[in-house]
Amino acid sequence: MAITLRKKYFNPLYFILNDLIKDNTIRTVLVYGGKSSAKTVSITQLLTKEAVVKQSSSIAFRKESTIIPTTLKKSFNLAMDLTFLYPAFERQDRRYLCNNGAEIILKGLDDSEKAKGVESYKYLYIDELNQFEQAEYEQFNLSLRGIEGQKIFASWNPVDENSWVKTELVDKYEFVDTEYKLPCDTSFVKKSTCGKVVLIKTTYEDNYWITGSPEYVVNEKGEIISDYGYRDENLIAEYISLKTKNYNSYRVNVLGEWGKVTFGGEFLKCWNSATHTGTHPYNPDLAIYLFFDENVNPYFPVGFFQISKDEKDLRLVHIIAAKNPNNKVSWMCREISRKLTEWKHQEHLYIDGDATSQKDDVKLEDGDDMFRLISNGLKEFKPIRRTSKSNPSVRMSADFVNSILEGNVKDLSIGVDSSCKIAIKDFESTMEDKNGGIDKRPVTDPLTKVSYQPFGHYVDILRYACVKLFNREYEVYQRGGKAFENVVSHKRVSRNSW
Repeated sequence: MAITLRKKYFNPLYFILNDLIKDNTIRTVLVYGGKSSAKTVSITQLLTKEAVVKQSSSIAFRKESTIIPTTLKKSFNLAMDLTFLYPAFERQDRRYLCNNGAEIILKGLDDSEKAKGVESYKYLYIDELNQFEQAEYEQFNLSLRGIEGQKIFASWNPVDENSWVKTELVDKYEFVDTEYKLPCDTSFVKKSTCGKVVLIKTTYEDNYWITGSPEYVVNEKGEIISDYGYRDENLIAEYISLKTKNYNSYRVNVLGEWGKVTFGGEFLKCWNSATHTGTHPYNPDLAIYLFFDENVNPYFPVGFFQISKDEKDLRLVHIIAAKNPNNKVSWMCREISRKLTEWKHQEHLYIDGDATSQKDDVKLEDGDDMFRLISNGLKEFKPIRRTSKSNPSVRMSADFVNSILEGNVKDLSIGVDSSCKIAIKDFESTMEDKNGGIDKRPVTDPLTKVSYQPFGHYVDILRYACVKLFNREYEVYQRGGKAFENVVSHKRVSRNSW
């Protein structure tokens, strides 16, 4: 039977999956992202095509069998209709029998025993992987054997950043970028360093049946319209409005980022990613303040801050979170130099941050001072060191930051560029301990087995920056806010001319 498959049947994700499926060294393809991002339909289109063209059989699972008619079955029906391959299949209740003998089976998983018997299938698809238990996934992986090029496909929405899918599966691999690109700038296709796992992140912007294809035609009215696909203006408007209504839901369901399912007990109680993040680019007319936290795992962090000329608006414009093996002063200085050179920075450069010195981490040799080493590493930019003898009170400085975030400190504001994703996650996720400090309970890295404090590093950096760059306001704040109204009239030395 002759088969014609046209480009207009598919989204960009399909073509990437169709290429990856040819690589027999790849065992697992993990696809996650926001709603309407064409994850499921692209995978089901691929498995449908493989059944017809390659005579390859597939088995697809949902956690609960009762919802298969409204989930997996609808997806495969749509895939067959979109590609016009439906004449090749006999549609049964939960089985599609291809006229060449291949089949696609839909099953629910009520217990781990249901994973047995999958070895005779070339491909296994797990829809909404986060709804399965880790042991069930591991049973799938062990059961799929005996056929060259067998693969597991899995898709999900990243609701909970504490899910085993992230902590026990995704985080156990080191991923690197590939040559594959998706339309959305925040989407990616990465491959594990071992070569066996591919991780793909998608959003609705990768779905041409939401945004319309970039290829266009001019109709008889002279209007430019997408050549194929469909632009759903109503849905796009709903997604955009969700950003202000419920930013956490927007981040997870629209941007496809890992999120939180529970709230309460955060250290930065007044932080709101919807209002405190945005477009805050580097300003060449202002000085840069580098604030460091003396830490090594999970990364060695620095924040690039700038403060407006009226000294009211503090902006975090860039960060570097240097992970192992780059979590050393020498690498950090090279990366900072690269960024400053890229910006052609000519204004002052200040160095500040954690006043403590930890000699047992990999950044320093015994007897060295981190800020001296940093100053030497950045000497071409003539950095000015402004470190204090001690760090500010955790509780007092945190209250000060929260008051600024809440808008209760006259005229002061904090803004974070949306590109500083690691810092933003830190601001959202750092929790408070029972004494009002930062919860420093450690976790263990699944790859390196190193114990470390997962959050709080950029929170510390933000505290240092606010206390130092809003120093007069902080002094008044510590006195209970008395005479605060007079602060603005006091003649003071400009921070940008220190």
